[in-house]
Amino acid sequence: MNKRLFIVLGALLTTAVVYLGIGWYFSNQIIVRPTTTLATSAERGPIPADYDLPTPQDFRVNNGEIELNGWYFPNDLEGECAVVLLHGSTGNRYGVLHYTPLFWERGCDLVMYDARGHGESTPAFHTYGYYEKDDLVRVVEWTTERTGLPLNQIGLAGVSYGAATALQAAPLLPEVAFILADSSYQDLQGIISYQGVAQYGDWINLFVPGALWVSNWRSGMRYTAVSPTIAASQATDTPIFLIHSLQDEFTPSSQSDTIYAQSNPRTTLLHVVDWGASHGRALVTRPDEYARLFEDFLVAYAPDFGYTAVGP
Repeated sequence: MNKRLFIVLGALLTTAVVYLGIGWYFSNQIIVRPTTTLATSAERGPIPADYDLPTPQDFRVNNGEIELNGWYFPNDLEGECAVVLLHGSTGNRYGVLHYTPLFWERGCDLVMYDARGHGESTPAFHTYGYYEKDDLVRVVEWTTERTGLPLNQIGLAGVSYGAATALQAAPLLPEVAFILADSSYQDLQGIISYQGVAQYGDWINLFVPGALWVSNWRSGMRYTAVSPTIAASQATDTPIFLIHSLQDEFTPSSQSDTIYAQSNPRTTLLHVVDWGASHGRALVTRPDEYARLFEDFLVAYAPDFGYTAVGP
């Protein structure tokens, strides 16, 4: 009996060790993903000058032990508005340059920075908005200090990982002018399960809980708290512009549907566009139509944003 018990316990221990080892491996795919350097992005282009932007001013913002590095573009048009732009996973500030025409021509100052663990910011685990939302709050505070603008003249715009971060910061920044969230995921568990199955097959669902648990332990986040859907439901007064490509195979548009279903319909607008665009590329695919949709949103939901420069 003791021998059998020893064998059973040994088998269980071996299984647990193997399971946690696999969980550790897959946690690296979640929180320690390789990122693109600024030098590589600059070489591949586009660069600020391609969008008729001036040479940016470098800035650094500290949030505890994390230093966030980015660019600040003061706008000579003096539109009395500013927008903080947030890039996608494994990218950097270069990845949101194509959003700048939406705001630069409106007279807004622009702020873009590398998320923790990306670009020139402090190396750190990627927590999908759990810590990044607090970094964003700190950058917004820096923006108000630098520009002298009130929060209701500062907008947030993000794509994918950046969109999810902006949405999760919404309850912490209820007075911002708007949030543009392009191709967001609904929550961490949902997107990890979806992408895991897409890459490895259904069997990966057996290991997703372990990978998320190990990711929690290593990074200090609570993956169940990483939920743009819950955050959007709490941001009842913040104008939110959700947009997603119907052809997005990386993060399905149904995830934005889920966010919208829990949002305040009086302040939230969702566009699922059928333009053949891949993940986060709707603006590049049809820039004029995208700009028109967003302009209509501003007119309806944030009509005073940038008012002094461009009129009603």
